[in-house]
Amino acid sequence: MLPERPVYIIDDEPEMCRSLSLLLSTDGVPARSFGCGELFLDALDQLPPGILVCDVMMPGISGIEVTRTVVKRGRTDPVIMIAGHADIPLAVEAMRAGAIDFIEKPFEASTILSAIAAARCWPPLHQTDVLAEELPFRERQVLELVVSGLTSKEIARELDISPRTVETYRTKLLKKTGASSTAQLIRIGLQAGAGRLSFTDLGVTNPDE
Repeated sequence: MLPERPVYIIDDEPEMCRSLSLLLSTDGVPARSFGCGELFLDALDQLPPGILVCDVMMPGISGIEVTRTVVKRGRTDPVIMIAGHADIPLAVEAMRAGAIDFIEKPFEASTILSAIAAARCWPPLHQTDVLAEELPFRERQVLELVVSGLTSKEIARELDISPRTVETYRTKLLKKTGASSTAQLIRIGLQAGAGRLSFTDLGVTNPDE
């Protein structure tokens, strides 16, 4: 059995810190709250390895900067990012910074508990192995564009297919990797080297043109 890791809650909303701490305590998970990124980073060197549940938008240091700093200091604590408003570009930025999941507020208790449980055994090695194998061309296109930060509508426009078809490909990729969300798929794709091809390589028009 894996040792129980503490959970570090970093959020400027006191009610969010209280509710998450209570939820985790009832589940037998040790937790400690920090009201801002600065307080957490000041204490980081004295903290044992844990799991971070970190708000994206906070006064002062953002959750993404907290994550980057944790990585720079050589820590491997998995980071679950939470946000009042989530979109694909923000999720991609969080994943590139080093987060392993991205959850939009408000969320169900089961959602955050499942994310923490998954963080305890991160990374699932078979997921990157799946993406290391040759994917069908269209699935590879969709994956690369998801990792590049495009929404389903934007991907549909670039590939000249319907948004529903994009969602079908996205669902296939989730199933193949075992990812539970698009954010996790982005993270797995980044680990497997996705997001490095140019739009010309993918056979699509550069959306910035």
